[in-house]
Amino acid sequence: MCKPQHRTRVVLDESEIRRRTARPERPTLAERYARASTSAERDRFYGAGDHRSEPEPARGTGRPPSTVWITKPILRTRGWTESAIREFLPPPERHYSNPHVKGGSPMQLWSARTVGRVEATDEWRAWLARSLARRGTTLRDLAESIRETAFRQRALAADKAMAFYRKPRCGVR
Repeated sequence: MCKPQHRTRVVLDESEIRRRTARPERPTLAERYARASTSAERDRFYGAGDHRSEPEPARGTGRPPSTVWITKPILRTRGWTESAIREFLPPPERHYSNPHVKGGSPMQLWSARTVGRVEATDEWRAWLARSLARRGTTLRDLAESIRETAFRQRALAADKAMAFYRKPRCGVR
């Protein structure tokens, strides 16, 4: 015969239930990637076969930079508008879960190569000049509107990466 089990019944209120069941939210992959300051730290976020094949180039080399992904907020600080993104850029090359809006639509990403090559075209430069004149602003004003340090660093890294592809080179397609 089994012995009766004496159990103490504990009554929990809603806040205690939430506290016991809630787990601290881990930072998203995008947040951890954004906090990484060197290319070696960023490489940790790639799978074993997905590591970038080349390190960040030293200054003065003719090699392209490692892949830098450009988001819409970075494009906006460079003078792009929604209509320009639709008109000049191809569909996004990647999508990434949005770390700022939980459950929101994923962020659209373009490579620095794609954006740099578009910004090198005369058509885009003419559009940008007309757009800035119409809006009564300059690229410097747009760049100075960046307040957050981490975003400013990402924008500068994007600018360096895109600068490589904006330069005309002989014999390169």
